[in-house]
Order: sequence, then C-alpha cells, then structure tokens
Amino acid sequence: MKNRFGGLSDTFVKLQNAVVFPHAQDNTCGVLNSDGEFCEFSRGVMGPKRASLAPQLPVAESEMPLLKGNYLYGGWLRAHFGHFLLESTARLWALDELAEDIDGVIFTPFRNGGVGQAQKRYGPFLDILSGSKPLRVVREPTQVENIVVPDPGFGHHARILGSQRYRDYTRAQVAAVIKPEGAERLYVSRSALMDKRGGVVGELLIEAVMQANGYEIFHPQRHSIPDQLARYKAARELVCLDGSALHMAAYALQPGARVGMILRRHANLLDGLAKQVELFAGAKVFSLDALQASWVDEAAKRVDFRSMGELDFEKLHKSLVEHGFIADGPTPEYAVDPILKTAFAEMHEKNMRRVPVV
Repeated sequence: MKNRFGGLSDTFVKLQNAVVFPHAQDNTCGVLNSDGEFCEFSRGVMGPKRASLAPQLPVAESEMPLLKGNYLYGGWLRAHFGHFLLESTARLWALDELAEDIDGVIFTPFRNGGVGQAQKRYGPFLDILSGSKPLRVVREPTQVENIVVPDPGFGHHARILGSQRYRDYTRAQVAAVIKPEGAERLYVSRSALMDKRGGVVGELLIEAVMQANGYEIFHPQRHSIPDQLARYKAARELVCLDGSALHMAAYALQPGARVGMILRRHANLLDGLAKQVELFAGAKVFSLDALQASWVDEAAKRVDFRSMGELDFEKLHKSLVEHGFIADGPTPEYAVDPILKTAFAEMHEKNMRRVPVV
C-alpha cells in the first residue's frame, strides 16, 4: 500500500517559536515553523484520501499567545473512538526517547470541538501512552517556545500497520501498567451499542453459540479502557465483528492469541486491520466471511459503515468450527430461529432495504 501522506518514518523535527493552528472551518491545521513554513509532519489525515491543508499566518506573532516550555505536538483530539486511535495517538511514540524533556502534549480540537468528550472517554488511555504527561489544548493560533513534531506512526490506509517505534512504544506502555484479567475466551459484541447501525442482523444468535462454547460476552463500551485492555490481554481466543475494538485489542493481546474477525461488511481496510493486529500483537487473525447481503437506509446511495450485515449463519458456524473457535456438532437451525425473525422485522420497520453481496 502506498502511503499518500507520508508517515511511519520514525523521525521527528524540533522547532523553536513555531505556531500551532487548531483545525479550522477551511480544513487548515498544523504547525508553521519560525519562518512561516508548513511542517509536513503536522498534517492531519482523516482518511485514505482526506487530509488537512496548510494554514497561513493570519496575524503578527507578537499578537499571539506564547506558550513557554517544551511540548510534543499530538495533533487534533477526536471524540470518535476509531478516529481517536488512528489520528490522536499517532505521534506519541516520540516520547520513547523524549519523555524527560517534554513538559506536556499539545492537542487541538477537531472541527467544532469534542475535546471534552474525548478527554472524558479516552483520558486514561492517553495517560497510559503519554506516561501521564499533562495535556494542553490549543484553541487559537499559538506560538510555542519549543515543540517537537513527530511523523505519525499510525493511522489510515498504509499507516494502519504502524511504525516499528509506535508499535514497540505503545505496546510497552500498555504492558507496563495492564495486567491480564478475565476469561481466556472472549466474544466482543456490538449488540448493546445505542446506535444499532454498523453491526449484523441477529448478532444475539452468535452470542448464544459463543456463550455455549465457553466464551464470555463482552461489551467494551460498558467498561473503562484499562479494563478493556486487561480483558484483551487475558484472552487467548477472541472473536468479534470487524471494527474499532480490534484496534484497541492490538495494544494488549498477547503473542499467540487467536482472533476470529467476522466480516460485517466488505471493505478494503479490513485486510489492513487484520495485519495490524498480527503485527502489533503477534496474534493470528482469521477473517470469517459469511456476508450475503447488507441492509442500508432506504435513502442511502451505497453500502457504508452504517450498514447492517446479513450473514449466512450456517456458513459462519462451519467456519468457526473449521478454525477451532467452537466445538464441532449439529448446526443450529438458524433460519427458523425467532431471534433472527425478529431482527429482520426490525430492518423492515426501520425502512431499511436489502442489498445482496455481488
């Protein structure tokens, strides 16, 4: 995969009297050096083909707030879980050698905000990765006495595999404070999410089968991030739908763990997600593809992250047996299960339409 916006070089630049710009409505964001030149390492990337633009110096430096001290540039702070991991943690790896010289980490809001929500939700994880460095949120163009801007070591598309230093540093930070706790067989569920989109129709059927085979049903959104990491660290076998939970599990799963990733959609990023988990954790990922259709909003023009996958449950069951995640035995009569009948009725009630897999 070609990395369109750079990244993963495991290098950083040190700047003096640079200016940090928060993300603005015109999609500008980043750091200008003392000569007004854009620091490419500060470019924010929000997707394979979407990145922020270089800001322009709007006012004289003498009119800007001045932040004295030594800081690490962390980029913007996202409230969305997956984007937070991919975009807001990507530069923290540089603390592996700079921690003693850094007074804090500078973040900026993304678009109109969400910083408070992000800090509330993900503060404990940032504490782990940063070694509890103070976080400084910059909401207006600000001159910084000394700032380190690392090349992102993680992110979208080609960045999904992470740089060597990012992987080593983040895994070591988690390992230092998180102890394994919980079941060795874990099924990570999306069935209790408030927004039911982005899952599969009838996930409760999967839960029933996994529970019957000794798996604990785990809803990560009900637990603190340290607790999530502890559960993933304890798991020797983990099964879940593809999604952000696997990004988090990659920081804590132990080498040799086995992961069954059930595809709820067909997307190019899924191969990268599987490789990320394997490369970060030394785990083995099995992609279980039993997708036969997607349910989307009636007005939707395409299948996207909000779609609900329709699975061939008999095919999925056989795959789980084949790869050793559940015991061999009679296949349940999924097609006539009342749980599935109710789930499809909900799709029709919500004015969803069925799009078969081609």
